Amino acid sequence: MADLSELFAADHSSALARTAALDAGEVPDARAHVELTAITPGDLETLGEIAAEVVRFGTGDLELEEVDLDHENLAELPPFLVELLAEIGRTEEPDALTDIAARWAATGELDATAEELAVMLADIVDVATTAQREDLHVYLWTEPLD
Repeated sequence: MADLSELFAADHSSALARTAALDAGEVPDARAHVELTAITPGDLETLGEIAAEVVRFGTGDLELEEVDLDHENLAELPPFLVELLAEIGRTEEPDALTDIAARWAATGELDATAEELAVMLADIVDVATTAQREDLHVYLWTEPLD
């Protein structure tokens, strides 16, 4: 499992540039992003399964895709997952975010409390919402393993 992850909104070329900067240990621009600890593509897929059930969003592709052979630590979230994450921010169900975070914490896949995951989830929802508003994609970068 990676030590550091970052979820961000960008177009393809900006995503590759941001990944190169992150791989080099640089701090890229402050574009819509959230730094995450040890989040993997599988963790986001689990989040998607839980969120789709809570907000009754239906089913769709949740599997993150590798973006570029030269950047194996960069994955793109599928459009369905981005739409689903943005929907969490629009739902009229007031407890949806905390319910999703509690269920995500209960999986035991992440070493975090429901309260910590609720804060993280709110940040993830913000990135997805920004991506939809600005017609961007959402990417997950994970720290390269040595």
